[in-house]
Amino acid sequence: MKTYGFAVSARFLWTILAFIFLLAPIAVLIFASFDDASFFRFPPKDYSLRWYQAALESREYKSALSVSLIVAVLAGFVSVIFGGLAAFALVRFKPAGGRIIEAILMTPLVLPLIVWAIALLQIYSKLGMSGTLPALVLAHAVITMPFTVRIMVSTFADLDPLLEQAAATLGASPMRVIGRITLPLAMPGLVSSAAFSLLISFNDVIVSSLIAGARWITFPVRLYAQLRSQGIDPITLAIGSAIVAFILVAALIGEFLFKWSRRL
Repeated sequence: MKTYGFAVSARFLWTILAFIFLLAPIAVLIFASFDDASFFRFPPKDYSLRWYQAALESREYKSALSVSLIVAVLAGFVSVIFGGLAAFALVRFKPAGGRIIEAILMTPLVLPLIVWAIALLQIYSKLGMSGTLPALVLAHAVITMPFTVRIMVSTFADLDPLLEQAAATLGASPMRVIGRITLPLAMPGLVSSAAFSLLISFNDVIVSSLIAGARWITFPVRLYAQLRSQGIDPITLAIGSAIVAFILVAALIGEFLFKWSRRL
């Protein structure tokens, strides 16, 4: 019993240390964003909302945030639509070679993003799409679709097909079955897929840095360029802290309402 109690205590202590190790950089970022100094320092000495106000007034950062949001929303829409349809076909119709098709759809998770970005850059240059918004949206849809497919395959696999068959035998058309039965039951998975697609697209740096042109610079690319050229800007700390807070709140809500961790 003593050995078992020691093992449980050691595991609990190890878990706490792991959480501290993972969350400590986030805590440093958040606290440093409230410092009134014009350079990065920790711990803060004078607390202020000066840099949050400056972030709201910065045209460059607001433009980059707008581009990131537009790309994330459009890429998430494309990913959820096509990824959801692919997942529905794989689960309901079970086509020959379904495992191979699913593996192909999941390949962006296996290959490095830099490989995908270079390949897409070559294709876009041939098509004359380099540096355009559609090119960037499609590139982000490619890297987010595997998550949508994985989540929606799990979602559709948990749905009882007898419910759809019962509605069909009662005279409901295929579109009515989808609208009244399938979509409402699959809504948690669709919301989870959309949320993951938005977050992954918004945080991407590698693909965006190669695909985006000078007109469509996303916030992560803008932040990366700022860090390489001028170092840490207090404005980036403020914006980064706000984004981290938003993601943490969204993750907690998603886990509480939709059990995101069980869908991956």
